[in-house]
Amino acid sequence: MTTQFIVNDKGEKTAAIVPINEYENLLHQHHINLEVSDEYKLMIDKMLEEEANGEALYISAESIKNRFMNK
Repeated sequence: MTTQFIVNDKGEKTAAIVPINEYENLLHQHHINLEVSDEYKLMIDKMLEEEANGEALYISAESIKNRFMNK
């Protein structure tokens, strides 16, 4: 079975149906990603403090690492 998408009347994807084994893999990856180090948490806090407008945006872990590790 492949991933299937549910679309609204405008053709925009609104949901996805994934095989259970893929879903379980996603849950496992999500759990691993939640286990972050104190150093990583400090990097996130520093970045949020630097935000000019005070609104948090989703930024990938790779972007954060690149921003702070390559200075």
